[in-house]
Formats: sequence, C-alpha cells, structure tokens
Amino acid sequence: GLISSLLILMMCITGFLLNNKSIIGYSTDTELNMQKFIFALHTGTIGNMSIVWLIDIGALCMIICTISGIIMLVNIRYAKRKNRLKK
Repeated sequence: GLISSLLILMMCITGFLLNNKSIIGYSTDTELNMQKFIFALHTGTIGNMSIVWLIDIGALCMIICTISGIIMLVNIRYAKRKNRLKK
C-alpha cells in the first residue's frame, strides 16, 4: 500500500512538473538539468539504471485503484438503491 502510494505520488508529481515547465523553468542549465532529471524519473531511468519495472508497478497500482474505486462506487450505489426500495 505505502510503496504503491509513493510510486503513484512520484508519477503524478513528475507528470505535473513536465506538463507545467514554467514551475521549474527552462532557461538556465540548472533548470534544464532539473527537467532532464524529472523526465528520467517519470520515464523510469536513474542515471544508467533502468527502473521501468518500478514505473510499470506504479501504473498497475493506478489501474487497480481506479477499477476498485469504480467497483466500490457501483456497490455502494446499488446498496443504497436496494435499501431505498425496501422502505
């Protein structure tokens, strides 16, 4: 649970920063290196080490959380409807 949450958080933050480059800037070499680092984290690379499998686990966690959330929503709505019809 905790590791999944941290992976999802990392993917969300790095994706947000990549989409909003004005937050980290992109005019100086330091800011360009920061963008490269963020992009590397988001795509699953740290230095020469590939962590794509870790990113895939994060993606699977997001898929599982989304599907389970939809199932829970449907079950709750079905139970409420069923209780309302009984009364």
